[in-house]
Amino acid sequence: MSQPIVVALDTSELSEGAIPYAVSLAKATGARLSFVTVWEGGERALISSLPDVASDIFKRGEEYYENYLQGIAKKVRAQGVDTEAEVRTGEPDEEILALVNQRKAGMLVIASHGRSGLSRWWYGSVAAKLVREAPVPTLIVGPKALESGPGAGAIRRILVPLDGSEMAEQALPPAGKLATGLGAEVHLAEAVRWVSQAFIYGVPEVTIAQVDEDLEAAARTYLAQARKKLPKETKVEAHIMRGMPADALIDLVADKEIDLVVMASHARSGLARIALGSVADRMVQGKAPVLLIRPEEHP
Repeated sequence: MSQPIVVALDTSELSEGAIPYAVSLAKATGARLSFVTVWEGGERALISSLPDVASDIFKRGEEYYENYLQGIAKKVRAQGVDTEAEVRTGEPDEEILALVNQRKAGMLVIASHGRSGLSRWWYGSVAAKLVREAPVPTLIVGPKALESGPGAGAIRRILVPLDGSEMAEQALPPAGKLATGLGAEVHLAEAVRWVSQAFIYGVPEVTIAQVDEDLEAAARTYLAQARKKLPKETKVEAHIMRGMPADALIDLVADKEIDLVVMASHARSGLARIALGSVADRMVQGKAPVLLIRPEEHP
């Protein structure tokens, strides 16, 4: 069996919107789902001044979260997926990362817009730390993906953004593996800037239209070569986009009804900013969840 997939929940319905995607990935890889929620416990002042009351609160809290997670696990188990659940107490980022390491997980799944804990995690330092420090591929399910209606979690089309670098291409093997397990098609995409965008301080003395054609031709050749790194039986479509990478990718996700974006988290040039910085936030705000693959990591 594959390494388990850790799914972090905050007990909100929005955070539970990530579960269908986790189930799809578990079925595709044969992995167990390991559900976890972190209770941040009581106030230090209460614990020190009223230890008996604090002890009772801790007990009630643990029982509440345990019942919650067991209920989730039972529903998922009924879908034919092996599950386990664990309630941890402490700092959310530390406890989730500790569980990922202890379980030797193959992937971490988080919702980026939960009602309570995860909303704080995403918009504060905790989510940033999880995305930055998790030693495994991390699936981030954003607000629009969480609001998907019937069919949420079904993965039929996978997008792999590329930028010509070997690092970006490391997303190809895991994407190919998932496509095989899910019976999904893969869309390869590269954003090519117009010459007028590349030379913001003036255009060299060249035929601009010809250079633009040459750049597009080179991109098509590159994507054809990248396609060879996917399983032969995989249905693949290639897309050459013009303009700024983030804008072009967001439009492509919507136009092609992409269900999952799989990308390397440290690709060069524009794509590096998709995983690290404001462009990452924009991608996660799109209609498809984003699976960040770090170099040498595969689900």
